[in-house]
Amino acid sequence: MTTMNGSQSAYIPDRQDIIWIDFDPSLGKEIRKRRPAVVLSSKKYSKVSGLTIVAPITHASNNQLRQLFLPVQMKSIDGYVNTLQFYTLDYRKRNAEYVGMLPTATFAMAQQRIVSLITK
Repeated sequence: MTTMNGSQSAYIPDRQDIIWIDFDPSLGKEIRKRRPAVVLSSKKYSKVSGLTIVAPITHASNNQLRQLFLPVQMKSIDGYVNTLQFYTLDYRKRNAEYVGMLPTATFAMAQQRIVSLITK
């Protein structure tokens, strides 16, 4: 993200943050375009690696797998956390921009669903 004076922002994504981030380029069934996402990884991970792990937020209310998504209804974000797709992205190159924080209960459910998905 670039600030108004043209310098790089010092923002480092942290767990539970909601950010806007560019998912393009993408291929096949991968989620596309600039959209909000929930940060799953810690600030320490982001700082050390220059990467962040995110789950996208989608408006795909007609998706047949929607029952696996988690609703997000905030002032600036309205949609569903897609726990079936999560990505490791370079947050600087993909222009991450902080929007807010996901409620703790919703974040805990997202974590549980992802852990269940990859361990069972």
